[in-house]
Amino acid sequence: MNSSFHSSVQSLISFCETWSGNAYSDNSQWLDPSVRLFSSHRGTVSGRENVTALLQNDFADLDNVSVTLTNTVERRNDKDYVASAYLHGHASRTGSGRHNQVRFGGTVVMRAGTDEAQPLIHTLHLQINWTSGARQLLSGWQLPAEESGWHQRFPPVAIISELDAPWHIVPENHRATSDEQDVIDTWYRYAWALDQADFTLFSTCFSENAAGNFTPLGYISGRRNIIAAMKAFRLPWPWMQHYGEPLKVCIQPDRHSAILIVGRIIAERTHDSGGREIYGAHYRVGMEKDSHNRWSICWSEYNPGWLSTDDVSGIDTTLPRNR
Repeated sequence: MNSSFHSSVQSLISFCETWSGNAYSDNSQWLDPSVRLFSSHRGTVSGRENVTALLQNDFADLDNVSVTLTNTVERRNDKDYVASAYLHGHASRTGSGRHNQVRFGGTVVMRAGTDEAQPLIHTLHLQINWTSGARQLLSGWQLPAEESGWHQRFPPVAIISELDAPWHIVPENHRATSDEQDVIDTWYRYAWALDQADFTLFSTCFSENAAGNFTPLGYISGRRNIIAAMKAFRLPWPWMQHYGEPLKVCIQPDRHSAILIVGRIIAERTHDSGGREIYGAHYRVGMEKDSHNRWSICWSEYNPGWLSTDDVSGIDTTLPRNR
């Protein structure tokens, strides 16, 4: 994770450490004593001790557990604090044969009040969106439907965007941010809204004159046409997640337009043989600020092809003309 583009979201980090089994035994003070965990794979659990035990023991029989966060968002107002992230991870079982690794991905949302200097999380939502590899290693998990689609015995989802998205919980963010962070947050809102099929939220991401090359749909012009096409494109794929790493933010001299370069993270291959972080594609996203100082997407362009952080300096950061 390129930490220069992210605030220190300590509760999300503590969650990852606890869930992957890398936390100290007393590292549960980030949770409120009456915390509730709503998860798609393990159901609902209440109380700090029970939530901590579930997270710490979720991979008890597995080795080499790793959980990585992307798309982190943090918002607060006078009453509520909310933090969210996409996550992807892997685990294995030593000596279980050739096909002994499982991968998984999902979304986490955590909420707290704002009456404490360090927010104590009172509500956790954990949605597992997809798994791959040796899924049988995830013993006791309620696995996502994925290709099979919804069926009558499928458990309720843990995250409902219209109720749980950070931008719905805290519409006006009182947390101090920069233009650079606001531009990144706008793309994260776009990715979240598309992946969660929250098209009311999705409609807030674009300017009226937006356009772009949306692979595999091609060139689309106009906010209404973009939303209509992307809604039809998204609905057959409920497990979709746009993992993205902001690689460069270029605020233009007028301070009312910007270009964001986002690396497309492929969970199955995040590093090359030399250990460098790599991305399976990149987005060139143009943004513009309206009279209310809100950023929206005016251009989006998806460019396939592997690249590393060393290649970012060669990417064009000018807004396309006559789009």
